[in-house]
Amino acid sequence: MPSGNTSGKLLSITLFGESHGPATGAVLDGFPSGVEINLSLIEAMLRQRAPVAAFETKRREDDTVEFLSGIHNNKTTGGPVAFIVRNTGARSGDYDELQLVFRPGHADYVSFQKYGNLPQAGGGRASGRETVARVVAGALALDFLRSQDIDIISYVSAIGASSMKNSGQWFDEKSVFGSALHCPDKNAEAAMQQVIDDVVAAKDSIGGKITTVVKGLPAGVGEPVFGKLNAVLSQAVMSIPGAKGVDFGEGFSGIHLRGSQYNDAMQSDKGKIKFATNHSGGIQAGISNGNLVVMNSVFRPASSIGLEQSTVDIDGNEKNITVGGRHDACFVPRAAIVVTSMTALALMDLWLQFKSVERKF
Repeated sequence: MPSGNTSGKLLSITLFGESHGPATGAVLDGFPSGVEINLSLIEAMLRQRAPVAAFETKRREDDTVEFLSGIHNNKTTGGPVAFIVRNTGARSGDYDELQLVFRPGHADYVSFQKYGNLPQAGGGRASGRETVARVVAGALALDFLRSQDIDIISYVSAIGASSMKNSGQWFDEKSVFGSALHCPDKNAEAAMQQVIDDVVAAKDSIGGKITTVVKGLPAGVGEPVFGKLNAVLSQAVMSIPGAKGVDFGEGFSGIHLRGSQYNDAMQSDKGKIKFATNHSGGIQAGISNGNLVVMNSVFRPASSIGLEQSTVDIDGNEKNITVGGRHDACFVPRAAIVVTSMTALALMDLWLQFKSVERKF
């Protein structure tokens, strides 16, 4: 029976580890040989995921990557690339009073129903801590895609009701990661920060939206019917803890347009096909059309809050609890690089499938 811990076809990733276990990690299988490991990119992406702001968790981790296999002389061998990142900042004692109580919004109850597991410190497998392995693997995939002139950027386009007006465009890394909220729009960033400040003062949490843009992806990437580009990307992003929705291009707002407005008119520029608009987000019939791929992903407010909440324990007794420990009031800025990582892994898998098929014209 499939375990749900592995994703991908020609390039597959298997994740393992828990929030308060000794380590979390991954096995990346199918990665081409002879690719030099870009350690500086891995470190940079891990920093973008790490909590630094006052509204983010106070848990601090070294996030040192230990490669166990698949690499020799700093180059991939073609074998499975296995690595771990040790957990050095866990404080399981923060959860002693909650061992027999289901925290609202967390995986405690459903995990108990599925596996019989009592609530685990930090959420176990469902914790955002496991995303550190996604980022390491995603850095390898992103570096490979960049060698093929394909690049990805993800940025925060909304926090609560405050949002950017010009999302869906390409922004460079400096403008995105030069922002504490990973938002390239300074005016929008200020409004978003106020929203976060308000929920911090209220001991609450808030969610938001991340916009991802892919450039350089040629037309033709994506497989029929269940391997559609948007389907594979959606599955990859929706596997991230806290993800609640994905759309492409105009997305759900496209229902307000007529077909005559929505269709992207095609033009010829010295024999090269271009599009007048990009309402489809660079994807038609599940296959890339050569335009920018634009994806939006929505993340829920963090489950752990400082307000008292009603719940039940494992025996069904009603309880009122306040969740202690170290938690994010808003984890959306940290999630942006995780979305980039999962996008890179999904795209590299589809890219390898695209290149493996002989195309006759």
